[in-house]
Amino acid sequence: MAHIIFAQEMFFPLQSTMALSAYLKKAGHTTDVAIGSPSEIVKYVEENKADLVAFSVLTSYRNHMLATVDAIKEANLNIPLMAGGYDITFMPQILENSNLDVICKGEGGDPMVEFCNALDKKKDWRNLKIGNLHIKNKKGVVNKNPMRYWLMDMDAAPFEDRDIYWDKDPYFRIVPFTQVLAGRGCPYPCTYCFNAGYKKIHEDAGMNGKEYTNLRSVGHVIRELKMLSKKYDAKDFFFNDSTLTYNKEWIVDFCKAYKKSKLKQTFSINVVIPEMNEDVCKALADTKKCRLVRFGLETGNEEFRYRTLRKSIKNDDLIKVTDRMNKYGIRYSMQMMLGLPGETQEYAMETLDVARRLTGKTGVHGINIFKPFPGLEINNVGLELGQYKASDVMAPGSVAPPTWRKTGTDNENVTTNTNNNKDVTSNTNNKVPPEIAARNKAASEINQNAKDAADDKKKYDDLFIPADEAYLTSRSVMHKTGINENQHNSGYNHGKNVFGSKEMVFYDNYRRDKLGLYILKLSRYSHVLIRFPGLRKAVEKLMELPDNKFNRVVWKITEGLLNIRVHAGAPWSYFIKYALFHAGKQVR
Repeated sequence: MAHIIFAQEMFFPLQSTMALSAYLKKAGHTTDVAIGSPSEIVKYVEENKADLVAFSVLTSYRNHMLATVDAIKEANLNIPLMAGGYDITFMPQILENSNLDVICKGEGGDPMVEFCNALDKKKDWRNLKIGNLHIKNKKGVVNKNPMRYWLMDMDAAPFEDRDIYWDKDPYFRIVPFTQVLAGRGCPYPCTYCFNAGYKKIHEDAGMNGKEYTNLRSVGHVIRELKMLSKKYDAKDFFFNDSTLTYNKEWIVDFCKAYKKSKLKQTFSINVVIPEMNEDVCKALADTKKCRLVRFGLETGNEEFRYRTLRKSIKNDDLIKVTDRMNKYGIRYSMQMMLGLPGETQEYAMETLDVARRLTGKTGVHGINIFKPFPGLEINNVGLELGQYKASDVMAPGSVAPPTWRKTGTDNENVTTNTNNNKDVTSNTNNKVPPEIAARNKAASEINQNAKDAADDKKKYDDLFIPADEAYLTSRSVMHKTGINENQHNSGYNHGKNVFGSKEMVFYDNYRRDKLGLYILKLSRYSHVLIRFPGLRKAVEKLMELPDNKFNRVVWKITEGLLNIRVHAGAPWSYFIKYALFHAGKQVR
């Protein structure tokens, strides 16, 4: 049997790691997790004789992965190094530009098992033909194996392996919630979500996109929840599915089964507003255990929400459904984003105003500083408006899709074709294929958005110091962490030591324009402005000053107390235990 060590920077139970560990253990292999700095991980790997070191990569921790990979290579440990996850799937070029040996593009359960079976049999892993895996040979040439179909029978997957964290450190026993996934994917085409791009990668490989979104059976999910209750004394189930109510029959059956199961734990879910009809609200309320429903406002301006985010939800619908949830006594959290490409100061303020009107000053608000993670279609808007730098949002060597007609002079590797839409739609029958019509419509909407944003931008051009100076000064402070081990020498220069750092989780939106920097500073006070709108003029005065440590402290404290604490269902006893026994550990 092979011994696999998963490596990560923070003390947080990653569901992807737990899922992969379950597959590997079922196949007879052994797994462990190493947590800490690159040097700490190297020491742990040396002492525990790994046959494979694997990384489940979140964009925010990419630099830690690259630094750890470099450190393991420098230690001459002669162990294959594999990375996977959404970040890697959207940027497979990272394999050619780093010290990684293998990447997984797409689902990793079966590919990892096949790889480790080969290691166990002493096969030359550099010549393996395993679907989803890209493998670098001794000469540095990458063999790109084709993608395999999605897992269709979701009940066939083993329950996630919680022991890999539970037995690792006592901290994991005080985490106040237990993460659960009931299925995979999301049926909506929102431009700001990874799901649309992830599905498209598989569609391009010949798969049926309609089969991407899938759910386990209700009985299978309930059995897992009962196991988590009995074995791990779970207190609260946090469903990470993008939405759990798109299949109304499924969610109603789940609520009935949950009530019948006599489970004592509370649970929280993500939903989309139009899905929350009377039957769904009543079913959730009848469980008596639905602690929180999370839904997306995203932005307060209806037109901007539809045109740029491709989310066709009207504010009237938000009012109607939140009134319905209030009627049934369902507590809800409103998710929103600030710093979106094309967003203006008016749009940002409108978002905060709408959030306050819908939830009141004491409502629960999930406020996110938007970041242009790889694979998001909305990044196109920021590139075309000149608000993003291409090296921040695209991997080296990437080829831009047809709707990216303008990216500035920042990236010579990006190719564009301004006549592409015109050329491909002309045919003898004058009939436009549906996929081309949809692309043309998106291009038209982006053009209109660019014009509107350019008009709005003129109002603010003279308000602040030049964008580059302001941005670089602010950013250098945002990402300054003192002694930083997460510096890598791999040559992979995709925002080296900046884009891919944990600091980006809290502090950056990566817009390069003056208005973007203004909105970034404004976002620090978003929780304050929702609860105390009378402070708006005072906050606007602060916006005239460069971004500073005080702004970021305000954001971190208000975000922790008014958002993260509520969403995690964390009692005050958790914070006391953390302070007394685990304060030195980096948590997510």
